Amino acid sequence: MSWFNKRKNRLFLKQIKDLFYLPRADRKVLLAFSLCLAVLTGAALLYLTHLPAEKGYLLTEAERRHYQELCRSLETGKEKPSRKKTFEKKPYSYAVATTPWASFPFDPNTADSTQLLALGFAPWQVRNIYKYRAKGGRFRQAEEIRKIYGMTGELLEHLMPLVRIAPKYQYLDTPAEESEKQHSPKNPSNKFTEKTCVDLNTADTALLKRIPGIGHGFASQIVRRRRKLGGYASVEQLKEIPHFPDSLLSWFEIGDLKSIQKININKATLTEMRRHPYLNFYQCRIILEHRRKYGTIKSLNDLSLYEEFTAKDLDRLTPYLRFQ
Repeated sequence: MSWFNKRKNRLFLKQIKDLFYLPRADRKVLLAFSLCLAVLTGAALLYLTHLPAEKGYLLTEAERRHYQELCRSLETGKEKPSRKKTFEKKPYSYAVATTPWASFPFDPNTADSTQLLALGFAPWQVRNIYKYRAKGGRFRQAEEIRKIYGMTGELLEHLMPLVRIAPKYQYLDTPAEESEKQHSPKNPSNKFTEKTCVDLNTADTALLKRIPGIGHGFASQIVRRRRKLGGYASVEQLKEIPHFPDSLLSWFEIGDLKSIQKININKATLTEMRRHPYLNFYQCRIILEHRRKYGTIKSLNDLSLYEEFTAKDLDRLTPYLRFQ
């Protein structure tokens, strides 16, 4: 048993020896490395042991004074105020122009920028007034200048006695008939006298406005309606214009019906028929469908078979259709 233990120990020692065994070349390298490490370590120790004492840091004269002042302030418990604290914050204010305001009558609807500035308005207020006037805004009364943004009580008190609104900008507190008279041409001889009749299919807007009671609005609507219809077939058609007075019908007559432009119902397209005020989309579609199924339309009797066409519709269409 002892023999076995000895053998086991020898094997263990041999394994340890093999573990740390180095070839001859490796041993030489390791020896050289160890020598170099020893030399460097010795040189470092020699340098540290013979290092001269460090010289003290020399203060400049300014730094020395600052150090002394700091020490004194610490002794008294008061810290020297920093350089930043020596600058005090001062309130800033903007100078306001003290130029005296001019005093002269003005109309805020027509005054130019030079006049408005002289009266005391700020430049941005003048720009706002110009924008307001450019959009069609008007000052009807002197009190309306209160609406100007930035208006102060002092400036308002200065301007109110100076405002002069032209009559054409003022409110007219008059009945509609009186207002119409005020806006009618000053020369009454320009209007037609009674028992004058105007051809409804040839008159232009200038001629129509010579009829008493007809202004630019009605004259434009009459011409526009005539263009859409292709011509008037009856004076009664003027009643189709909204708010047209019946009392004005006696001023008109129909000259020649041959001037009426008619629609060829057998060849017209959907777009062409839809332009006429007396034909709607569904009626135009029936006409096209009838032409596709049964051929040409010979008379209005063919259209009377459809519920989309009433007797009133056919009566209105009669002067405006042809069946070629």
